[in-house]
Amino acid sequence: MSNSTKLLWLLSFAQFLAMQVWFNFSSVLPVLQEEWGLNSTESGWIMALFHAGYVMAIFFYSFFISNYHPKHFFVYGALLAAISGVLFSFYADGFWSAMILRTLSGIGVAGIYVPGMRIVAELFPPNKRGKAMGIYVGSLVVGSGSSLLVSAMLINWIGWNGVILTTSLLSFIAALLVFFANIPDNISHRPLKLTTSKLKLVFQKKNLLINAGYTGHCWELYAMWSWIGPFLVFYFNLNGFDEAQALQFGNITGALIIMIGGFATYIGGTLSDQYGRGRTTTLFLLVSIACSFTIGWLTTIPFIIMIALTVIYGFTIVADSPIYNTAISEVTDPELLGLALGIQSILGFSATIFAPLFFGFLLDNFSWGVAFSTVGLLTLIAPICMYLFSRLEKSKRELNQI
Repeated sequence: MSNSTKLLWLLSFAQFLAMQVWFNFSSVLPVLQEEWGLNSTESGWIMALFHAGYVMAIFFYSFFISNYHPKHFFVYGALLAAISGVLFSFYADGFWSAMILRTLSGIGVAGIYVPGMRIVAELFPPNKRGKAMGIYVGSLVVGSGSSLLVSAMLINWIGWNGVILTTSLLSFIAALLVFFANIPDNISHRPLKLTTSKLKLVFQKKNLLINAGYTGHCWELYAMWSWIGPFLVFYFNLNGFDEAQALQFGNITGALIIMIGGFATYIGGTLSDQYGRGRTTTLFLLVSIACSFTIGWLTTIPFIIMIALTVIYGFTIVADSPIYNTAISEVTDPELLGLALGIQSILGFSATIFAPLFFGFLLDNFSWGVAFSTVGLLTLIAPICMYLFSRLEKSKRELNQI
């Protein structure tokens, strides 16, 4: 196994541990809604502020990631995510304290994903980058979904405080792993002098199409990921399970649906290496949007059909995630890669600020069906943009063959 591959797996495992923080609030949400008297809109605000913290931090990292080794951002981010999570488990007692501490968690998590992605992008050549990105993004998916599984297994024994504490402490371990990792010093971190001409290079037509597709993808993905656990708890409760059973089975199913994405991102990245970034993302987007249009209306269907539908949904909604990052790395000057990845994350995750909140508002005022369908409707811009990008890819291939 090459050193690059070993480092990829180490970074992926560290990210898996740290990303337990991402959905640990969602994993205990039904309990906190009852204990704190939160409605869906207030819950959506808490989710939204986590993503707002993430976006604010990414904006900062985008301008400094080229000046310093990305390893340092990863370590400090993991530590902040851990500390804020531990404080949440001991001191959060309602809407305001939860919102403040989750914002800090979002700031911490931002220091993990993009800097790690920057390292991976520079370790692997373009013909292997899609698969490598798929593994790295897959660790985010499996890690963030694991908190739902931890909740399902432990919440009846250690309570919501124990679930938050357990998942947050894993981020400390992630920080230590990366701190002692032997990451090459030749990962570029030269000071970046921004000029108007350089900014124009990260806002070319190809970049804009990829980033618009990514923004639509993030909108749908994080609305679904934030609410799929509570939705499945509702589904089981509606279909004859008592509250404790519904919470357990809903979170287990939700965890598995999110965690299947770890395999999906590997498949998606590999397929995009073979068939092109634009074509592959367009296919996955169309299938996931079809699931968004239907799942919320099917709350009384048999269990086996619901499982089949959510597996397809969970797979296709995230399979394209690493492809946008890979595509940006291929159309951007290496000197501007950190900035380009940061801009992509700012645009994409800005949508995630509003997606959970908007979903919660629709749920309070309408129904699960309306909430999921509206999210799907607003995602339609993504496959349009990626189809246009695939046309540009095809034109480039044809020119290269002449």
